[in-house]
Amino acid sequence: MTMHEFFENFGIKINDSKIFSTALTHNSYANETKTKETYQRLEFLGDAVLQMYVSKFLYLNFTNAPEGKLTKTRSDIVRQETLSEIAKMIDLGKIIRLGQGEIKSKGYEKPSILSDVYEAVTAAIYLDQTEEVLISWIKSTIFKYIEKNDYKELNHDYKSELQEIIQAEIRSDLEYKVESQKHIEKDNKIEYTVSVNLDGKKYGIGTGFSKQEASQNAAKDCLNKLKKSAK
Repeated sequence: MTMHEFFENFGIKINDSKIFSTALTHNSYANETKTKETYQRLEFLGDAVLQMYVSKFLYLNFTNAPEGKLTKTRSDIVRQETLSEIAKMIDLGKIIRLGQGEIKSKGYEKPSILSDVYEAVTAAIYLDQTEEVLISWIKSTIFKYIEKNDYKELNHDYKSELQEIIQAEIRSDLEYKVESQKHIEKDNKIEYTVSVNLDGKKYGIGTGFSKQEASQNAAKDCLNKLKKSAK
């Protein structure tokens, strides 16, 4: 399969072949063929493009999720393991330009190479195509992966669910308490620990980079304990 045939499957008609060839060029191929450019600079740009569009997708589709949880989910998605799975899903490895040594060691299956090339290709599409084409590419690859996997929990409002249970039992002693807060130097963030108290007893505890996120996690812990005790 040629490079042009591959991208035509995604409705992409290449304008600048050079930029796509560069996006598919590993340094092992460049060294063997004396090619100057590899995918590394495009990979840098592609990472930023994916961060932006995945952030927008999560923000619009998971309206109940707090900032901390959205940040963690974005990190889980825009990372080597996930992007390499997506690259395998679309057979991107078949068109990567590798040196003979990398071909022998099956470089077209290596997560590090696959994820880098996926980012580089996304950057090439960003530079060469319209935003409509770019969004179509992202939808058919990374968004398809998100929808296929279970990210529904992000939209779950555990505090509301717990409140409904308490109200149904005609109780009003539900209370959230901030137990502690710790500064995480490497992230320059505050990590909160919040507890859920019922009948004066601690029933759940959760942490998060905002009081809201920590409260949601504490409510989830409380719900799990209540469900276990009800069995």
